[in-house]
Amino acid sequence: MDNEKQEITGLNREIIASALQRHGQTLSDLKSPGFDPDSLWDRVDGDLDLLRDLVAVFAEELPGMFAGMETAVQVGDAVQLEKSGHKIKGSVLQFSCRSAAKAAQQLEELGRSGTVAGGDGLLSSLRREIVLLMKSLHSMVDHLEKNRTQ
Repeated sequence: MDNEKQEITGLNREIIASALQRHGQTLSDLKSPGFDPDSLWDRVDGDLDLLRDLVAVFAEELPGMFAGMETAVQVGDAVQLEKSGHKIKGSVLQFSCRSAAKAAQQLEELGRSGTVAGGDGLLSSLRREIVLLMKSLHSMVDHLEKNRTQ
């Protein structure tokens, strides 16, 4: 069964890559200094359905992750800020987004240092990075879906 899935996934990857090449586009066209779509595409092994599902789950869990970090800053809970920063850092790294991971790491390190002072500004930076990440992820999925059907 695993071999079958690998063959199907490999075939999907080849079909999409071929469609992209025919139109003179690659995932690299979506690349930015903080987001690496080629790395993400490799991480999901060329499985568009998996990518779409991961993006949907992330979008669904994101408000709760932010709420935990905002609460930690508001009540001065450095331990919770560290944990929340670590969790979101891991999540965005799964999407090959170094810029959002760096922002989350700053919050994690702030909490680890035993304070939340300055957390509001860092949260604003993280929120901006996450907005950019979500736009990039949706563009990537849309781009791949469009080229899958051609």
